[in-house]
Amino acid sequence: MIKSPLCDLLGIEYPLIQGGMAWIADAELAAAVSNGGGLGLIAAMNADADWLRGEIRKAKTLTEKPFGVNMLLISPFAAPVADVVVAEGVKAVTPRAGNPGKYLEKWHAVGTQVLPVV
Repeated sequence: MIKSPLCDLLGIEYPLIQGGMAWIADAELAAAVSNGGGLGLIAAMNADADWLRGEIRKAKTLTEKPFGVNMLLISPFAAPVADVVVAEGVKAVTPRAGNPGKYLEKWHAVGTQVLPVV
């Protein structure tokens, strides 16, 4: 399998990033993808911070490997979700549908890799 600088950056075995599929990309799928060597993603969708925190914590019980959060920037819960990403030490965030600029400093401060979806 191909090894790339992306693998080193994200701490993954294969240069594969799961899509942030709403209603499907939950803690179980993200953990399965991460356990398989890629970067699994939890889709934050339009969910609130408490729901996301629960999914992140569940994923942490299912894998010790890195995983990320796919974040909908136009969600009314975007700011608290961005804070949960920081507080829970999520390895990567894939922001979409908006400009992630106002969250970059806090994500970078804790080492979260930002991979915008365009």
